[in-house]
Amino acid sequence: MAFEMPATRREAVAQHLREEILSGALPPGAPIRDAEIAARLDVSITPVREAITELIGEGLVVSTANKRRHVAVLTQRQAIELMDVLGVVTVAALERAVPALDDGRLDALAGAVTRFTEEVGQHHFEASRAGLIDAVRVLLATADNDELTAMAEHVMLRSLRRISLYPSGHLVPLWAEGWQETLRLLRAGAGPEAVARLKAFFTELTTRMRADRPLDATVGPAAQG
Repeated sequence: MAFEMPATRREAVAQHLREEILSGALPPGAPIRDAEIAARLDVSITPVREAITELIGEGLVVSTANKRRHVAVLTQRQAIELMDVLGVVTVAALERAVPALDDGRLDALAGAVTRFTEEVGQHHFEASRAGLIDAVRVLLATADNDELTAMAEHVMLRSLRRISLYPSGHLVPLWAEGWQETLRLLRAGAGPEAVARLKAFFTELTTRMRADRPLDATVGPAAQG
């Protein structure tokens, strides 16, 4: 994997490590050592430490009591809980946004949903994640609730990075169908039905995830399919 330097060294290191974690090059449980990473990427120790702090905030790296760090290990139960919480805040945003979703906002939502479904269908997880975040942000801006927005932003940051560690390729059609059907109902003026559809999608999603394998089985990106 080529290492390219973006705007700052911290951003470059964070993005490189993030890609290694999400691709499985750095597997769940792998130790994260500042000096080794700095030497491997030929950068100083400071941007490495800053980057690792960023990844800890995203939930991709875990810092233990003895200050050792390692790549996060995501269990199936944790993945389900992440999706459950994401569903709660997303449905709450939609429910509060429905009365103010005019044509312009619906167009913006449709554009984000289209980007998300197209990219997730091609297993472009970074691009699909960006589309999903944009869709939720349209709802949050329309709902106009600062506390809900702050909570949702935190949930999205933690959930949508970490959930990439879950083998979710088989759930792609469910994601696409759920969001497209929700959008169709909104276009038809059926706001309450759209809220119910999105809520049902997240319920079905977590139900399917529970059926995948026993609870507390560790999963990782290498199992994507």
